[in-house]
Amino acid sequence: MYLFWTKGYEGTSISELTQELGISAPSLYAAFGSKQELFTEAVAKYESDPRSITTAGQGGDSVAGVLEAMFDRAVEEYPNPSHPRGCLVNSDPMLAAEREQNRAITASRLREVAMNSDAALEAETLAAYTHAVLVGLSLYARDGASEQQLRQVARLAVQKVALNARCDDVDELPASPPMNTSKPAG
Repeated sequence: MYLFWTKGYEGTSISELTQELGISAPSLYAAFGSKQELFTEAVAKYESDPRSITTAGQGGDSVAGVLEAMFDRAVEEYPNPSHPRGCLVNSDPMLAAEREQNRAITASRLREVAMNSDAALEAETLAAYTHAVLVGLSLYARDGASEQQLRQVARLAVQKVALNARCDDVDELPASPPMNTSKPAG
């Protein structure tokens, strides 16, 4: 699983797999049928981990609670030195269906905990936003970000969602302070 996690499906060769597993190519094909079937098995094992980020979100009892639980798990897991950095599912282009399934699970939970009908209607968009942040956190971790750096980004994401929830619509969000683009005097 770690080889696929590190290099992705396309980047992992049969030769690398046989070397990693300590078996010959015919044995690999006899045991798994194909590289694709081995990859599918590895992803299923990864997704079945009870510490998964999507599973963590199921414990949240509010919109912010769902996001906090997912982001907390991500910032602990993505830089964890006991396995490759980042997220296998968020790193491989071949796993779009798994990412969509995770977004659907998240949207379902967000609808369950939504305090009003407007928030329930926005659950799909919020789930997409949440998973976009998770993909970004995964890539940031793969680039070497520390848990503290990941936590700062995750905290900002939750704060922005909470701020937006307090406003009736995006047009009412407080304006950002203007950037100082003038050159220093002197």
